[in-house]
Amino acid sequence: MLNWQPLAFHMTSFAGVLYDKNFYDKNFETEDGQIYRKDPNTDKRYPVMRTFREDFENASTLGDFISLKRGWTHFTLQSPQAPTIADYNKLRKQILTHNKNFLDNRLEPSSQQAHTGQQSLKALAVAPTADMVCTKASLHTSLLHFVKGDDVWFSAWYYVEKAGTFNTLMDLETTFIRNHPGMRICLSGGALHFEFAKWFPKSIYRQSYKKKIPFPIGRWVHLKARLFLSDQKDGIIQLWQDDVLIIDQRGQTLPFADAVYNDLEIGLSAHSNSPGSAILYVDDLTISAEHLPD
Repeated sequence: MLNWQPLAFHMTSFAGVLYDKNFYDKNFETEDGQIYRKDPNTDKRYPVMRTFREDFENASTLGDFISLKRGWTHFTLQSPQAPTIADYNKLRKQILTHNKNFLDNRLEPSSQQAHTGQQSLKALAVAPTADMVCTKASLHTSLLHFVKGDDVWFSAWYYVEKAGTFNTLMDLETTFIRNHPGMRICLSGGALHFEFAKWFPKSIYRQSYKKKIPFPIGRWVHLKARLFLSDQKDGIIQLWQDDVLIIDQRGQTLPFADAVYNDLEIGLSAHSNSPGSAILYVDDLTISAEHLPD
C-alpha cells in the first residue's frame, strides 16, 4: 500500500474552496519528460499514468490489487460500522495488514460474474443510516495525471445486480482540493447521468427526457465516456451506453485551470437515498488520454 495520508496543507481560499496554491510543486516532479507523483511523507516518487487498464484477473483478495505494479493505491469502505474517515482508514489498514474480515460493506475479486476471463471486481454497499450522506465500497488509484486541454477516455463493463435510488459508478477527482471535486457517472432513477460534483456551481448533464434510455439490471453493460477538460464552458461531456451516445453536452469539466485530476474511484463510490443495499460488478476497465477504439 502506498503510504499517503491526508495532506496537511497550508490552505488558501479559492472560490469558496480551500486548496494549497503550491500543490503542484509539492506533489509532482518532471524529469526527462516523465511526470512523477511525490509521496509527501517519504519523498518517494511514483511515475504517473496517462493510460491505466485493469481486467481484475489474478487476484484472490482485495489486498492483491493494492500495489505499485498493479496501480491501485487504496480503497474506501465507508458504512454504518465504519462511518468516519478514521473508522474506514483503520479498517483499511486492518484488512491489508491483518487480513481482517469486512464489516458490512464488501469489495473483492469475484468469480460470480465476469465479462471476460474468470472474475471481476464486486462491490456491495449497505444502506446508509439517517445521519450518513452515503456509503461506499470503492477502489482508487491516485497515480493519474489529467490536466486542462486533455481528453480523458473511460471504458468499463458493469453488471448491476441490485441498484439503489442513487449510485455513483465512477469518479474522476482532484484530491488537492477539499472535498475532492470532479466528474462522476451516476445511476439515478434507473438511468445514467454525468455530474460535475463537489464544486460550485454543481452541473448535472442528463439524458434527454424524451429519449432517456434505462440502465439494464442483471446483465453486462458497456459504458464509454469522453471528457475534454476545461475550466470554461467549452468542456465536452459524452457518454455511451452499449455503443449508444446518450449524453453529448458542453460545459465546465475542471474546477480551475491548474487543477489535476489524479484520482479514479470505481465500484460503488456513493450509495444513498436507499433503504437496502446495492451490488455491482466491474470488469475490463480502461482510462486514458488516448482515444479508445470503438
